[in-house]
Amino acid sequence: MSIHSPPTPQTVTPSPLQDFTLWVDGVGGFLVCCGLKNKIGQAILNSEVTIPLRGDLDRVHAKIETIEDRHLLHPIGEISIDGTPSPEPSLLAHGQTIGLGNSVAISYRKPHPLSSTAVLDFVSRHRTYPWSDAVLIAGETILLGAQSRNHIVCPHWHHELILFRRHNQWHCKSKADVYLDGQRLTDNACLNDKSHISGEDFSFSVEAV
Repeated sequence: MSIHSPPTPQTVTPSPLQDFTLWVDGVGGFLVCCGLKNKIGQAILNSEVTIPLRGDLDRVHAKIETIEDRHLLHPIGEISIDGTPSPEPSLLAHGQTIGLGNSVAISYRKPHPLSSTAVLDFVSRHRTYPWSDAVLIAGETILLGAQSRNHIVCPHWHHELILFRRHNQWHCKSKADVYLDGQRLTDNACLNDKSHISGEDFSFSVEAV
């Protein structure tokens, strides 16, 4: 009679998160774009853009390209920066306002000096579809917390939480006790497209786009 050893369990690596939305309780929804090239355009059916806006825009109106820790804006439709027409590609700087067409306006900021992640805030009434309160062009880290340097400002949080990308997977860490899908967070825990992260005074969810 032969005795066979049981098969060795295989570790299943979660699929990398592509673009996703962070729904932060009491704060809002934030579209996170993870690619190096992100197209901005009109929110229409079967659109190829990663930042779809409801507004009077071309199907693809502009592209933001991440180059190391900088962001290059490529105009396709009519573009202005701080009110000045910008027909050529331009490196964006913190605090600039980007005009798209005749009515859409968004601001560009990089609030944390040690993170390449940028935030696009809506200046005009226009929003993405599905709705988001702001758009993040993700680098390797996203910071959430009460300070103005955070990418997502959460006024009532007592601790900062960091999302970081490692081996093309997103993880999170904090000095606070953090629970991922109801379990105490471990160092190697990856976020997926249905993750829920919570702590004593914070809670947010991940949703794939």
